[in-house]
Amino acid sequence: MELNAPQTVPTVDPPLQTPVAPPAATVVTQGSRTERESDLERQLDEERQARRKAETDAAYAQDEARRLKDIQTARPEPPKAKRAPLTFFDEEEA
Repeated sequence: MELNAPQTVPTVDPPLQTPVAPPAATVVTQGSRTERESDLERQLDEERQARRKAETDAAYAQDEARRLKDIQTARPEPPKAKRAPLTFFDEEEA
């Protein structure tokens, strides 16, 4: 009695198909910007720069106010006592 080798059926995978993307996804991934989108992006960049400049100016103003406040609250040094110049009679005392 002969043993027959099991017969295997070769499986063939179907060819990979790229999924069809909706038109909006295609525009987002491959499309170029429209003039309106470019204008909106430019406006957004300008607003970001303006906000950054305003924050920087406010920080400088706060620093200046703090510096001026520190100057005003600092106690001035008391004036040094002035000594009268030595005279001929002062030398005899010493």
